[in-house]
Amino acid sequence: MSLNGCSSSSETAEDESQNDNEEYTGSNENISDKTGLDIIYYAGAEQTNEMYSSLKDTSYLYWLDDQLLVTNGSTKCNIFALNVLHRSGYKTPDVNTLCADLFDTAFASDILPVIGINTIEDARTGDLIVWSYHVIIFETALNIYGKEYAYGWWAGTRSEDNGENILNNVCHGKYPLNGEFVVRRPVKK
Repeated sequence: MSLNGCSSSSETAEDESQNDNEEYTGSNENISDKTGLDIIYYAGAEQTNEMYSSLKDTSYLYWLDDQLLVTNGSTKCNIFALNVLHRSGYKTPDVNTLCADLFDTAFASDILPVIGINTIEDARTGDLIVWSYHVIIFETALNIYGKEYAYGWWAGTRSEDNGENILNNVCHGKYPLNGEFVVRRPVKK
């Protein structure tokens, strides 16, 4: 099968992978939410998988019986997020699903209900934050000098692998909450 993944991260996204010593306030309450800790665990484990590297042109869709997908240089944020959900025991769509599909609030609302539009207040650890062009797995919210960020996991960073928070083109870091987005809550199988 040959279908593209999502487009690359937003032009408005800052260098999300920096480990700045910026002053911030964040809500760590979400980290203690056991509902999403299994998703975060699998996101960290899945980061070591080389198939997410920008050097690889194929990926396996775990949630579709390990179907091989030719990505033609597209980023793999959608594949990463849905593979993580599948591995951690959550429901996933029964078709290849792009970011634009996940952004559509009518799509798959029974297995990935929309719990917020352009607001992060109700997000929990393990939720998906979805733009029409990108998706991340939410861990916690950060406010850095008045600017809102989601701290989480995603594939398709513009930054080079550094062996710390970026490996195989998968980042664990902050992502700016710019533009229109939806928050989806995974449902256990």
